Amino acid sequence: MISESELRKEKDYLRAVLYILEKEILAKTEWKKVREEDTLQSMKYIWDNQILARDDEQEKLYQTDQISRMVTATELAEQDIKTYTRMLKSAYFARIDFDDGEEVLPVYIGVASLESGGNFYVYDWRAPIASMFYDYELGDAEYKLPDGNKIDGKIILKRQYKIDGDKIEQIFDTDLQIIDNVLKDILGDKTATKMKNIVKSIQKEQNKVIRMRDADILVVQGPAGSGKTSVGMHRIAYLLYAEKDTLKYSNILIVSPNDIFSDYISSVLPEIGEENVYQTTFMDYVKYDIKEFKIKNDMCDIYEELYSVQSNKPTVFYNSIKLKFSASYVNFIERFLQKKRYEILGVKDIVVDNVVLIDKQFLEKFAQDLDKTSMSLFVQSEKMCEKIMTHLDIKLYHDKKGKAKIKKALKDALKDIKIKDLYQEIFSNKEAFVQEIIDIYNETGVNKNGRLTIKELGDVFDYTTSSLQKGFLPYEDVSIYMYLKDRVFGNKAHSDIKYVVIDEAQDYTILQYRILADLFRGAKITLLGDLNQSIMPFAMHSGYESIINTFKEERILPKVETSYLTKTYRSTSEINEWTKKILGESATYNQIDRHGDAVKIIKDDANRANSKMIKDAIALKKQYNSVAIIFKTSAEVQEFKKDLENLKIKGFNCITKNDRLFDSSKIMVLPSYIAKGLEFDAVLVADANKKTYSKEFKNLFYVVCTRALHKLNVYYTTEYCDLENC
Repeated sequence: MISESELRKEKDYLRAVLYILEKEILAKTEWKKVREEDTLQSMKYIWDNQILARDDEQEKLYQTDQISRMVTATELAEQDIKTYTRMLKSAYFARIDFDDGEEVLPVYIGVASLESGGNFYVYDWRAPIASMFYDYELGDAEYKLPDGNKIDGKIILKRQYKIDGDKIEQIFDTDLQIIDNVLKDILGDKTATKMKNIVKSIQKEQNKVIRMRDADILVVQGPAGSGKTSVGMHRIAYLLYAEKDTLKYSNILIVSPNDIFSDYISSVLPEIGEENVYQTTFMDYVKYDIKEFKIKNDMCDIYEELYSVQSNKPTVFYNSIKLKFSASYVNFIERFLQKKRYEILGVKDIVVDNVVLIDKQFLEKFAQDLDKTSMSLFVQSEKMCEKIMTHLDIKLYHDKKGKAKIKKALKDALKDIKIKDLYQEIFSNKEAFVQEIIDIYNETGVNKNGRLTIKELGDVFDYTTSSLQKGFLPYEDVSIYMYLKDRVFGNKAHSDIKYVVIDEAQDYTILQYRILADLFRGAKITLLGDLNQSIMPFAMHSGYESIINTFKEERILPKVETSYLTKTYRSTSEINEWTKKILGESATYNQIDRHGDAVKIIKDDANRANSKMIKDAIALKKQYNSVAIIFKTSAEVQEFKKDLENLKIKGFNCITKNDRLFDSSKIMVLPSYIAKGLEFDAVLVADANKKTYSKEFKNLFYVVCTRALHKLNVYYTTEYCDLENC
């Protein structure tokens, strides 16, 4: 406990900070109003004097530049007003007193900096000096300046606050033990409507990842609840702060698993004073590059098919996914390209004015020297053309017209190639298609479980051919289609994107990574994942080496860092100990010692009218902010929705793939693959029967159960899956 006199000083300091905040808000509001009026006057001046219609380019540039500067300044002022207004609710959350040998500096830490009259009243949590709060206890400490120099000293006071407006509700002089208690208090709170920021509770291992700036490829591996997504979001906020002179929101991209997840994390950056960066799914991003077909199905349909179909009764859709997500199919495409290579490159007799100036055999010689699979055929064609023209410069030194005709003939070769036609050609001969895949199976030693039968391959051929003829590209073909496009023409890199954060990284195929690596070959990459949460049967990764190597191919001597988060913070000890049993020996992480109710395994009535799960969900919703019932598939969710409607039961929100918003005001009912990455106060796992969650879905069951913060109930109706004891 602190003394009464010290408490008075703290209250006085808070009042002073709130006064300065209000003063800054008023001043910036007035300044913003003046700038907006100036902007309107400048725009009126341009319009009245027809500046844009004049020939005076210098005047036009000056006037438009002035307006652009004023608009930017106004936007920054608006952002400061929002940040300061948010700080009025909680001005700061921590303080360290740092003795550098010359003076003792009190450092108050909040979501943003507050400076007035040359004095810092609150330091942004991202400031170098604030990093010591997360990295050190009382005693020796240091922080690094942006220029690389280190400042050494001692932390002689470490204090945490819980502030509500003008009231200090809690205040702690902290050591490690009390920090854990404060963390448990924060984690013990009920969830907000969406993901919260974690600036008050960032741990040392998380802080290291957040502030890492020099890695070109950063892999963050951590168990469920270790804060990977939060770390990724706070890393973005830190980079926007540390590189504010060169980095803007438009330079950062988050690749999310689905739209619900994107909405769930959308409040984190605004809470800490930053605008949201662009978020997309893999599907949404690549579909803009495919104009030749309409895309049939999406990733949710893929999950739905893989989770619904029994392995002994696969559908043609299931088999199409199995084939086209396999290494054998990539091998098949490569062989197809190798056979078509000379034709695509235009290796044929070059005829100009009815005269064969260059014969096919001559071109083959140059094409053989360029047989590099990492180089697109378009680039190979250009290089072949350059070499040939250099060779012909000697023979046709005086015939410039002849050289021009030959060059045009060579360059026109790829213009006639259409990726749509090329892909459809793959499905022009069923017998050849089937035999080629069988040959690849035999040559590469694919085991029986990884193969399709001759009949199944023929059915996939017919299914795909039918779709293509109707103008549809099946979703399972999207990655391979983009790959084919890249191998022929090369994808245009998005040079404006400087950082890409890929969440749920364990669930993307190597082929998808190949496409992402090519599209963003100039960007720094952050991968957030957990191999124990892999839920894509045909994209299981034993490690990150192959993923890292895929990104390294597009970069020159990249710096690669792998960071392991070793502690989970989401669930209670009871839930964590129980879910660890599902993973078995691979569950090597630690957990925070926060206790709650034991996990309940409940035999339920198959008749929804007598369902204990429904009654329990309604009761739990009165106690918790967010309650979720998680089924394995969307089809099961829809059946449950029909049951609720028939029983006239309200208060449930049944989620489908078409939903875009995370809304926990009602009891959320959602399929497993949409639930990944989310968390809820209470989770009720539906239909945890042995038939539903067989051993092959052990990871999926783990993902579903680890969504719970405080309460986990598992319901079954026939025979319980019992995966925690397998």
